[in-house]
Amino acid sequence: VDEVRALEAQGLREGRTASRALGYQQVLAALAGACTLDEARAETVRATKRFARRQDSWFRRDPRVHWLSGGVADRTELPRLALSLVERPVTA
Repeated sequence: VDEVRALEAQGLREGRTASRALGYQQVLAALAGACTLDEARAETVRATKRFARRQDSWFRRDPRVHWLSGGVADRTELPRLALSLVERPVTA
């Protein structure tokens, strides 16, 4: 809230995108009296979950994205697996 309040003093509301960022939009609404801070917090949680679901769906459809499981038996293998993906040629 303090961050948004400070940015608001620097013109956050005039921005076309920053003022609509997750969390910022909800806190700005609370500061304007459109809702309570608790309502802003709850809406931020809902909006963040929706955003995460959309991102997950988008990434899963992209064949260039390769997921690495953190549940592998030997976690020391994760850096090697990640590097093997980075070092191979990228195809669209």
